[in-house]
Amino acid sequence: HATAERNSSYPFISGDTFRAFADYVFDETKQDKFESLKYGDIVFVKADVFNKFFQGPYDSIKKPFVLVTHNSDFFSPRNFADKLKDQKLIAWYASNPDVRNHSKVFPIPIGLANTRWEFGELKRLTNGFKKYRKPWSNRTTLLYVNFSVRNNPGERQAALSQAQKFKNVAIVDKKISYETYLEQVGNARFVLSPPGNGLDCHRTWEAILMGAVPVVISSGLDPLFKNAPSVILKDWAHLNEKLLLSYKFSSYDNFVSPVLCARYWFQRLLRHRER
Repeated sequence: HATAERNSSYPFISGDTFRAFADYVFDETKQDKFESLKYGDIVFVKADVFNKFFQGPYDSIKKPFVLVTHNSDFFSPRNFADKLKDQKLIAWYASNPDVRNHSKVFPIPIGLANTRWEFGELKRLTNGFKKYRKPWSNRTTLLYVNFSVRNNPGERQAALSQAQKFKNVAIVDKKISYETYLEQVGNARFVLSPPGNGLDCHRTWEAILMGAVPVVISSGLDPLFKNAPSVILKDWAHLNEKLLLSYKFSSYDNFVSPVLCARYWFQRLLRHRER
């Protein structure tokens, strides 16, 4: 389902990349019919229209399928958690999951910004990756901070207040070009990434791609970081310079986590077709 307007970010993951994997799409631009759906088919639903999906089209689905919800800051499964009991729902892959430790719910990354957005230009990102991603030991900024507190004042102000106590910190509070941003992230060891409107941020995945380590708060996304460099905190009060200086992530210098890769997720989704 990749189109010129909704192109994927292959080889990396993004909302529109997940959409491109789907056999069926239900979003603001396309509402497929499900009469021909086969066992294990992938259905992509934009997370802010799944009310509409569950109140009609869902009932027309007769065979077990895999649901993917993305491309919105809305949480999942929200008020439709009861659908997890349905036999026909094999698995629910959700960005911004609000359920933890459920056998059918799997968190997925927000990933990179979609290519149709101004800050989702894949070419600039891949060029930045080649040009600015430094080895861990050569990076001179310990902690990099670049976000608007306005998007989630409770979380973001708490994170920023801790960062302001650091000696080696770069706090960027003015607008900079995307290339400058990538250059700065490529020179940082850690990137502070508190949640915004949803649990996840593109910043987290841009940091990982550029070889920096995101510092995040514990959430339903935690399983995503098992195979990716990260610092997961229970509370922003635990963030301090001594803690970050105790970590060494040089082993990730020539590594891009599979969690950021389209192929990894496509294979994960396809395995549900095996009965």
